[in-house]
Amino acid sequence: MSEIRRMHIKRYRDEYEQWVSFLNDANIRHEDNVDYTYGVFEGDTLIATGSIYQNILKCIAVCKKYTGGGTLNQLISFLMNEVLDNGYTNVYVYTKPSAVESFKYLGFKQIAAVGEDLVFLEKAMNGFDRYLERIEPYRKETGVSAAIVMNANPFTKGHQYLVEYATLHADHVFVFVLSEDASAFPAHVRRNLVEKGTAHFANVTVLDTGNYMVSNQTFPSYFLKEDVSVTAVQAALDATIFKNIANVMNITKRFVGEEPYSEATAIYNQALKSVLEPEIRLSIIPRKEITGNVISASLVRKALFENDLELVQKLVPTTTYDYLMSEEGQTLISEIRNGGTSIGKI
Repeated sequence: MSEIRRMHIKRYRDEYEQWVSFLNDANIRHEDNVDYTYGVFEGDTLIATGSIYQNILKCIAVCKKYTGGGTLNQLISFLMNEVLDNGYTNVYVYTKPSAVESFKYLGFKQIAAVGEDLVFLEKAMNGFDRYLERIEPYRKETGVSAAIVMNANPFTKGHQYLVEYATLHADHVFVFVLSEDASAFPAHVRRNLVEKGTAHFANVTVLDTGNYMVSNQTFPSYFLKEDVSVTAVQAALDATIFKNIANVMNITKRFVGEEPYSEATAIYNQALKSVLEPEIRLSIIPRKEITGNVISASLVRKALFENDLELVQKLVPTTTYDYLMSEEGQTLISEIRNGGTSIGKI
């Protein structure tokens, strides 16, 4: 009789190697960015495994001998309960098209698909349809509506410049701030900084992305073929989901910043363009520079880490700088400097 047991892959080398070997046999590359990993065992034999990162199910594999039976259902039901027990109300999974029906059988709903590479599904009390209902009241029926999607980690003069440019080329601009908490600056702080830094633009509305746009931190690459560009697939998924959002919000333009030194961003932007157009025109805008350097959130975080407040003040709006100098901001900066929060995330 099979039982589900916790696998301590970050503590015990033998369990880690057993997990990696099992995934490799299933043609799945392991991904270390997981919170918990579980295995379905028959005695000492591992017959299935699955992992959790926040409320996302990852690295799921079942031994061929046990596919088509109840093993997958047993594993997924267990993982979903673990996610719900951790306080989440929504569960997400990225999987191959061949596995979609198994997840639909368990109550998951397909949100978007990228060719033969990827399907994104959710099981949620308040899912994608509810998110669309929540933002629809902000829709503008007249004029040209445009969108910007940003993480703003933190909000810089570069972000502000992009918003200002968009306001001059559209009647209304929706700024979607990434809701995912996988950055040095928490989601509620990032959104607040964007709201304060764009308050002087009369035609700007700041919204969150819900769980429907993801960062590299949570986007899975473990089951994609090695010759597939993970960046391009992620962009295609984001663009596919965004087209549904744009349809509801009457958005016909999207603005993104150019990243001259990042090949990955260039790939991402081109993939966005190929999916969005012609329905949604994508405009790639040159980044704002200061003293010959492109302004970026990563440069701000580096300056904070090095306590170069003079440079920070040049890179961010007054609203962001005031927050950074506040008691709350100083506590967060201290965490960044002490390594409690990563400075490397965009």
